Amino acid sequence: MGFFSSKPSGLDLDRRTDTTISVSVPPKTQDFTSITPLAHTLTVKDIAEQLGTSSAYGLSKNEAARRQESCGENLLEGGDTVSAWKVLIKQLANALTVVLFGAMALSFGVEDYVEGGVIAAVITLNTMSIGLRRQWTLSGNSLLPLRSSSEMARASLFLPRISSQASDLVAIKVGDVVPADLRLVTVSNLEISEQLLTGESVPVAKNVHTYGSNELDIPIGDRLNLCYASTIVTKGRGTAITVGTAMNTQIGIIAAAISGQKKGSADDEEQGSFFHRALEKIKVIMGLRSGTPLQIKLAKLAYLLFLFACGLILIVFAVARFKINKEVVLYGIATAIAIIPESLVAVLTLTMAVGTIKMAKEHVIVRKLDALENLGGVTDICSDKTGTLTLGQMSVQKLWLASDKINSEFTAELNPNALDPNGKITRDSDGNNLEVDSLPEGIAQSVRVSALCNVASVRKNLKGHWKSTGDPTEVALQVFSMKLGLGRSVLTDDSAVPEEARGRPALGEVIEEIPRDNGVTEEKKEKVRFEGVEEDTEAPKEKRFDLKTEFPFSSELKRMTTIYVDKEIGEAVVLIKGAPERILDASTHYVPSPEAEPKNTAPLTSETRAFILQKYEQLASQGLRVIGLAHRTMPVSEVEGITRDAAEQGFTFLALAGISDPPRPETLGAVRACKNAGIVVHMLTGDHISTARAIAQAVEIIGPDAPKSAVMTATEFDKLTDKEIDELPELPLVIARCAPDTKVRMIHAGKRRGKHLSMSGDGVNDSPALKLAPVGIAMGMAGSDVAKDAADLVLTDEYVSFITSRDRILMYTLPSFQSFSNFDSIRVAVSEGRRLFVNIQRFIIHLLAVNVAEVVVLILGLCFQDVERRSVFPLSPIAVLWINMLTSAPPAFGLGLEKAAADSMRRPPHDVKDGVFSWPVIFDCFAYGLVMGALSLASFVIVVYGRYDGQLGLDCNHSTSDICNVVFRGRSTTFATIIFCILLFAFELKHFDRSLFSLTAGRPFWIDLIENKMLFFAVVGGMISVVLPIYIPGFNRKVFYQGPISWEWGIVFGFSVVFIVWCEVWKIIRKSAYQRWQVKPVNRTNDFGLAISEQPTMVSSASSITSQRDEKKTKDRKQVEDRKKDADAQSLPEKHSEVKHTETE
Repeated sequence: MGFFSSKPSGLDLDRRTDTTISVSVPPKTQDFTSITPLAHTLTVKDIAEQLGTSSAYGLSKNEAARRQESCGENLLEGGDTVSAWKVLIKQLANALTVVLFGAMALSFGVEDYVEGGVIAAVITLNTMSIGLRRQWTLSGNSLLPLRSSSEMARASLFLPRISSQASDLVAIKVGDVVPADLRLVTVSNLEISEQLLTGESVPVAKNVHTYGSNELDIPIGDRLNLCYASTIVTKGRGTAITVGTAMNTQIGIIAAAISGQKKGSADDEEQGSFFHRALEKIKVIMGLRSGTPLQIKLAKLAYLLFLFACGLILIVFAVARFKINKEVVLYGIATAIAIIPESLVAVLTLTMAVGTIKMAKEHVIVRKLDALENLGGVTDICSDKTGTLTLGQMSVQKLWLASDKINSEFTAELNPNALDPNGKITRDSDGNNLEVDSLPEGIAQSVRVSALCNVASVRKNLKGHWKSTGDPTEVALQVFSMKLGLGRSVLTDDSAVPEEARGRPALGEVIEEIPRDNGVTEEKKEKVRFEGVEEDTEAPKEKRFDLKTEFPFSSELKRMTTIYVDKEIGEAVVLIKGAPERILDASTHYVPSPEAEPKNTAPLTSETRAFILQKYEQLASQGLRVIGLAHRTMPVSEVEGITRDAAEQGFTFLALAGISDPPRPETLGAVRACKNAGIVVHMLTGDHISTARAIAQAVEIIGPDAPKSAVMTATEFDKLTDKEIDELPELPLVIARCAPDTKVRMIHAGKRRGKHLSMSGDGVNDSPALKLAPVGIAMGMAGSDVAKDAADLVLTDEYVSFITSRDRILMYTLPSFQSFSNFDSIRVAVSEGRRLFVNIQRFIIHLLAVNVAEVVVLILGLCFQDVERRSVFPLSPIAVLWINMLTSAPPAFGLGLEKAAADSMRRPPHDVKDGVFSWPVIFDCFAYGLVMGALSLASFVIVVYGRYDGQLGLDCNHSTSDICNVVFRGRSTTFATIIFCILLFAFELKHFDRSLFSLTAGRPFWIDLIENKMLFFAVVGGMISVVLPIYIPGFNRKVFYQGPISWEWGIVFGFSVVFIVWCEVWKIIRKSAYQRWQVKPVNRTNDFGLAISEQPTMVSSASSITSQRDEKKTKDRKQVEDRKKDADAQSLPEKHSEVKHTETE
C-alpha cells in the first residue's frame, strides 16, 4: 500500500478509482476480531488507528476490496439454512414426478429397461438439473441485500450488506437494518430497537461516549456507543466504524450457539395432535402450504392429474378385463405419462426466472414471486410524487420573506445540475441581484434556518463532481444557502474528526510508497492534497454555531427542529422548518420589515396568518413545494433536557421557500399508458394540496375541472368513515399531506371496492401499507430497509435526469437523487406482469392441449386390438415422453418469452381471482387438444386400416418383429402428425384472437414468426428432429417401436394444414362463444383520469373501472364537443385536444 502523489508520469489523483494504489494507513492490529469485545472502551481515534481506517472517510475503494477478499463476506454461516435435501424432497414429492416414478417402476418391473431408463433420465432432468438447481438458487440468495453506506472522501457509496467490511464507515438512518456491529462516531437523536438481542421493547438512545476499561464486561444492552447487526434504527441517524462482521457479530455468536445445539427437545415440540402435525408436514412437502398462489394452483393441478392418471390406468386395465400382463402394463404406463405435462414445472420456473431477470434490467427487483402474478391484475397505482412522478431535481426557485410588503420575493437562477451552488438570486421588485458580501440580515436569518435546520451535505468529491447526501428537499435548501455564502459548512462544524486530522486521507501514519523504476525520486514526491484543504498551518477559524439538539423530521408533525448555540450573541437559537401551516401553528410573531428592521417583530394576527397562507397557496399553485422557515432564541441553560413540545413553540415566522421539482418527461406518457390500460393512477404526496393539484394536472392524473372528491387532503380523507368513503363515486385521485395511516385506509377502501392496488413508499411508516397492499413497491435503493423488506418489488433507478437542450439529451448522474425511482418503471413492471401472465396462459394451453391430444389418441386407441385381443397403442410410452419433453417443452418455453401484444396495455387488468386458469383457458385446452388428438388418431387409422386392412400384428407393444411393420408405420405417422401439429400450434398461440397470417396489421406474418428467435428455432428444430426416432436404425424399432415411412408424409402435412385451419376457425368462434368473459378495452380517458370503455375485445377476465355516472357525463360532453365542431372547428377547448391526442397514443 502507498499514498497518492503527483508524478511526472501523469497519474491523476482525481481518478483514484482507476488506479491500483489506495490511500490508506497500516492497521496496528492484524486480528480485527480482537477489537470487537473492546470497542466500547476505545475512543474513536484509537479504533480508527487500530483498524487502519478513517472516522471521516472510511476505507478507500481498493482497500475495502482487499479486506473483503481477506476477511470474507458479511454473511452468517451455518444455522437453519436451506437444506438441499429438503428442496430435493419437495421436488420429488411433486405429483407429476410421482407418476413418472410409478411409470419407471412398472417399466423396470416388466423388464423394459430401455423405457425405464428413459423415464429415469426425464426425472433426473426435471428434478435435478432444472427444479432443484433453480429452487436452491432462489432459496439461498436474497434478491435484495440490506444496504449500508460507506463514505469515502465524504461521497456516499451504497453497498450491499454482504460487502460491509471491518473498519469501514457506515451511515445509518431511520428504517435501516444495521448491517454489522458498529462503534458510533456521530449520532443525532439516534435510537435503535435491540429487542432482537436484549428483549427490551423500548428503543435504546445511543451516544458516542467512551466507557472505561473497568466497564469491559458490562451487558451488551448497556453499551450505548455500539449498535448491533440486524437491529433496526427507529429514530435519528449516525455514522459508525464497523467493528464486527459475519459470525463475529453478536447475532453471529448467537447463530453459532444455536447451530451447535440439537433440535427437537420435548419441550419444543409443536402443539396439536400427531395426525394434524403429520398432515401439515405432508402438505408442506407436497407444495400445498408454501410457494406463490400460482405454484400452489399448479401443485393442486398436478395432484388432480395424478388422480386422472390413476383413472386412465384403471380404464386400460378394465378394457383388458383386468388380465394384466406386460403389454397391458406398458399401455397403462403410456396413458399415465400422456396426461402428465412433465415439462410444465420446468417451463414455468424458467419463464419466471427470465421474467425476473428482465425486470431487474428495467430496474425492478422482484423480492416475492407473487408480485409477478399480481402485477398484471393491478387496477390502481398509488404513487408518490417526489422523484417518482417528478424528476427529483429539487431546486429552491422562490424565497418570500414574511412581511407586510408583498414584494419581498426573490427568484433563484436554476442550474442544469441542481447540486451546483452557483447562480444569481434576484429581487423580483427591482431585478437586482443579491450580493453575498453585503447580504441583508433579514434575508440572512432566513437562509441560516434553511442551512442549519438541515442534515444534508453538498460538496465536491475527488473528481471535482458535486455530490450530496440527505433528503432531496434539504439538499435543495442547502444548495440555495450555499449560493448566498451561508452553507452549513460555513456556519457550523459538526464533524467528529479532530481538527488536527482534517484534510488528511486517513488517521495515523501513512505508509510510504514503494519506489518504482520510473525515474521518480523521493524528492519529486508531493504530499496528497484534498480539494478545499489549504496548505497553511493556521488553526481553522471557529464557527459561529454549535449544534446541541435535533428533533428530526416527523411525518406526523411535518416539521423538523434544531437547536444551536450562537456564540456571537451568547444564546441558543431554535430553528424550525416544515409544512408552512405547521410552522404557523408553532409561531406567534413575524417580522413586518425584514430588510429594514430585521430584529423588530410583531404578533401574528389572524389577518397576517391569512395573508401568509394566501401567499403559500399562490406559490403552491405554481407547482412548487413550499417550506416554512422560523426561528426563536432561548437561554443556553434551558437547552439541556428540553422536550420537543417545549422547543416547538413561540417562533418568529420568517419566510417561505418555494422548491421546484418538474414532472419527468416520461411521466405524462406513462400515466396515459396506464389509463389506456384501464389502470387508475393516484398520487399520494406529502405536499400541499395546491402543489399536488398542479403536478397532477400537468401529468393528466386529473383534469382542470376535476370534482372535489378527486382531490383531498389526508385530513379530509381520514375524517370520512368507511361507509362515506365507499359512497364516493371513485376513490380520490390525489391525496395531499398524505400520512402513512392514510395509505393503509386507501388500501382497505380499494379492497372493499374489489380493486387490486399497488402502493409505493420508502419510509419506515410506509411498511404497513406496503405489506398490506396486493403489490407493495419500495421506491429506490436508498429507501429504508424495513420498507424494502415489506415490499414485493423494489425500484432501483439510480440514474435520473434527462434534460433536453435543443436537439440533444444530456444525461448526468446525480447521486443525491439515487433514491428516486421512475414512475415509468412501475408502468414497465405492470406491462411485464401482463406479458408474463398472458405468456403463462399461452404455454399452459400449449402443454395441456398436447396432453389432451395424447389421452385422446391412447384412450381411443384401446379399440385397436390384435388377434389376441390385446390393445395396440398408437404411441409408445417413450414417444409420449419425447413429445412432452423434447417436442412440446422448447416451444412452450419460447411462448413464455413471447413479447407483449401490441394491445396488452389497452386492455383492462385481468381478474386476479380467476388467475391463469380461467374458463377460456380450460375450454381452449380441450378445443385444440381434442382436434389435435382426433387428427393424429385419424392418421393411424388411415395407414393401418385404410392402406393395410387393419394388420395389427402380434405383441407389437413390446416386439420388434417384421409382423409389426404396419403398426410401426402407423405409429410413425401418428408421431409425426402430432409433433407437426404441436409445433404449428405454438405459432398459432402467438395471439389468442388474431389470425396467424395477420398477427400484426400491415406486416407480413413471417416477420412475426421469426421475431421470437427461441420459439422459431424450437419449432424448426422440432420439425427436423422428428426424423430421428423414425429413421435411425435400432433407435426407431427397439426404443420407439416405430418404423420408416414414405408416402405417409402426405398425411402428416395434410392433417397439419387441417389443424391450422381449425385453429383459425376456432379463433373466430371463440369471440362469440366467450361472450360472458368479454371486456372492453380502454381507448381514451376523460378529464378526471377515469377510463372510458368501448369496442369489446377478448381477454380472460376483467372488470371495468368506470362508473356509470362518469360514462354519462363523458357522453354528454362528447355531444357538446360535436356541436362545437360543427360551429367552429378551431374553438375546441385545449383539454379535448389533449383527450383526442390520448386516443391516438
